Amino acid sequence: MRDRLAIFLALVGILGCAACGTPGAVQLPSLNLARPAEDLTASRKGNQVTLDWTLPSKNTDRTLVQLKHLSNTLVCRQLGTALANTCHQVGEVAPPKGPQRKKGEPEVKIRMTYTDTLPEVLEQESPTGFATYAVEIMNDRFRSAGLSNQVTVPLAPTIAPPTEVSAEVSADGVTVSWSGGVAPAPSAGLTYRYRIERRPAGSGGYIGLNDVDPAPEGSYLDPTSEWEQKYEYRIGTVTEVHANGREATVEGDDSTAAEVYTKDIYPPAQPTGLQAVFSSVGQKPFVDLSWAPNLEADMAGYNVFRRSNGGEWRKLNAEPVKVPSFRDENVQLGTKYQYAVSALDLRGNESPRSAETSEEVPNTH
Repeated sequence: MRDRLAIFLALVGILGCAACGTPGAVQLPSLNLARPAEDLTASRKGNQVTLDWTLPSKNTDRTLVQLKHLSNTLVCRQLGTALANTCHQVGEVAPPKGPQRKKGEPEVKIRMTYTDTLPEVLEQESPTGFATYAVEIMNDRFRSAGLSNQVTVPLAPTIAPPTEVSAEVSADGVTVSWSGGVAPAPSAGLTYRYRIERRPAGSGGYIGLNDVDPAPEGSYLDPTSEWEQKYEYRIGTVTEVHANGREATVEGDDSTAAEVYTKDIYPPAQPTGLQAVFSSVGQKPFVDLSWAPNLEADMAGYNVFRRSNGGEWRKLNAEPVKVPSFRDENVQLGTKYQYAVSALDLRGNESPRSAETSEEVPNTH
């Protein structure tokens, strides 16, 4: 009996020591299933669809995603707008390379991208249809936690841009002209447009100025350009989709760019409505001038000219007159004066002089 008790106590001791030095529960090995991407986006230009997403930093069991445990990410595309349950694979993206991540290190967002080329047959068979995209992040055992968020892209066809584009400066702005454009008749639910675009030469992205109907040749005046600037103009194509309760826009290819420098050699308009009125205060005579204001945005002021008895014109102001009025206090009794004004812009371009007007200063007042 004592021998059996001793054996039992020994077994209890052995089992008790099996957990010696263990701080907590036993951790199962990670399945290394990256969480599905949640920020997938898609943008289309021509027949190219660019997908962009962030590689998740955590697995489904909250462990860190280790790049060495990742396989290729599958790119999925299916026709229609219904959510996909499984991946209809059209491409794949290899995992990025990098060191193993350690707990406590700052999170680094890794952006992934893929460009899919839409088959032309899809555009022809379903011009007002859509395709739905998703990505599926696979581990090294070719397992995943499911599809990412899903995004839709129109299948609408796009048109070719004009073959010839030019830009010419005038006093009213920059006129963009084109030729060689051919736009087929759109299918029901589609509208084709040309988009006039501009950017400072060699820098930044283009901004859209206006959408116009496509035509074999045409022109567009840009009145918003600024003087003394170098611009690039181009014409992009846009397909608008308005079918099945959905509205979407697809950008097509762009024309070659036309460069122009907006040098201001254009004077303001000739001033009009000049009037001269004699008056006096006490013993001091003067002539008040007034005229209609110029409305150009780059006006610097006016020059005022005077002559008497058919003599030479003389400018009366040392600096440009900022308002459409002027008082001539340097007059002599018994003299008839002729007046004219011109307009100046900020770059020194001067308009023709206005029609002259005259006023006589009497001998007595």
